Amino acid sequence: MMRKYFTYILLFGFPLFGCQNKVAENSTYQQNWMVLEQENKALAFDADMKLSDAEITLDKKLFQMRKQLLAETDQQKISLFNSSFNQLKPLIEKSKLYEVIQSMPKGSLLHTHSGGITDVKWLITAARKYKECYVYDQADHDQFIFGQLAFFEEGKVPKGFVSLDKKLASNPGFEKELTELLILKRDALCGYTDYWIEFEKRFKRISLLLPYRPFFKEYYLKGFQDLVKDKVQHVEIRFVFDELYDFKHGKYPLKTSITDLQDVVKEIQKTQPQFGLKLIYSSFKFLDPKSIEKQLEIAFELKKEFPDMISGFDLVADEAAGNSVYSFRENWVKLNELTKKYGVKMPLFLHAGESNSVFNKNILDISTLDNPRIGHGLNLIYFPKTMELIRKQNKLVEVSPISNQILGYVSDLRNHPARVLLSNGIQCSISSDDPSVYGYEGLSYDFWVAFVYWELDVKALKKLVFNSVNYSSMNESEKKEAVKHLNTQWNDFIRKMNLELK
Repeated sequence: MMRKYFTYILLFGFPLFGCQNKVAENSTYQQNWMVLEQENKALAFDADMKLSDAEITLDKKLFQMRKQLLAETDQQKISLFNSSFNQLKPLIEKSKLYEVIQSMPKGSLLHTHSGGITDVKWLITAARKYKECYVYDQADHDQFIFGQLAFFEEGKVPKGFVSLDKKLASNPGFEKELTELLILKRDALCGYTDYWIEFEKRFKRISLLLPYRPFFKEYYLKGFQDLVKDKVQHVEIRFVFDELYDFKHGKYPLKTSITDLQDVVKEIQKTQPQFGLKLIYSSFKFLDPKSIEKQLEIAFELKKEFPDMISGFDLVADEAAGNSVYSFRENWVKLNELTKKYGVKMPLFLHAGESNSVFNKNILDISTLDNPRIGHGLNLIYFPKTMELIRKQNKLVEVSPISNQILGYVSDLRNHPARVLLSNGIQCSISSDDPSVYGYEGLSYDFWVAFVYWELDVKALKKLVFNSVNYSSMNESEKKEAVKHLNTQWNDFIRKMNLELK
């Protein structure tokens, strides 16, 4: 009898024990997997965010909307991930998702540049109204380039310039040609162009327009109106100061730009009382340290007189062609002296890491400087220790996805370095950089590509939006009011979208 039971154990018992072991192993494997998933989520930049039931409901709807968009583009054989922004812009504008994002409050635009915020087509139409506006219609040379716009007094027009109004009247096709000259497009991701050279030409073509004081005010009023329409409540401009002028009074002091912009903001605030503006004094990386020393003195003088308008200092231009941040180390060391001298503090908001090369080490300086926000920071992912320090220091990276693609740093936006930064707990915000140069206005396009390409959800969108206010250079009182307004706008957005989207 014992042999009989032993036989049953051999036949049925051991396999049962083996199954139990496998179940235990699978259970351990599953538990380890789930723990690891949660640990990864806990590192993400938006790990502290908790969504309401209404936000969770909208999140599910947007997830399905994105899923449907991908299915439709796949069915229509549209190469969504291997196309440039210029190729996809019509598709974006026709999508229901774009309508949703347009209606989303966006908080602050923390990274844009003077000369890059106003619709190019409007610019041509507005400039044409001035009889003193001229366009250069000859081949490029050292001083002027084809399509360059400027204001001149009658009798003092340089050779090669013709009246813009007369040129457009005699050659209707020139308006389209001029528009193309003022917008930088990337028609194909595989084509080669030196985009920085073309980029800087776009700015040169309007550089003589903006200092003309009557046009200056008109330009920024239009730019701010466009941003308000796109649900932006606060703007911080990397501002390159020029002496404004007109033909009656000649040149005005540098501070006239600030007082005129204050007047423009007051005009906007008549209908949008929450709208605000800060200026980040900007100079150029291609200058030498002695020149930057003078620029810093001017910046401190202006900040002392306008502490609520001048919020910091930056150096702009192509990082591959300019001096390194480190080469200005003597200037940065003297910031404390200048703070004592003028009685105001000047944070840095430096462009750093706008590069896909490990040889560009500008990002290394950021963790050692009073630099609360980083312009672009694309190659931060190549410097893990610096990335860890910036995370611990709670510094923010201003990300401009469309600009990064058009200037050739990222082709397939699914591979944008910001995805690595976000998942590793680096705080970010979404900016547009120079939207008018890229042929669009506002912030909605950048949020659209971030949402679609980076597989974001409502929690991530909300964190990016609120980051833009919390990391702005508004003072604490201004931030408190801005966050209060943003909360109201955000909750209204959630409620309305849940009603509209089925």
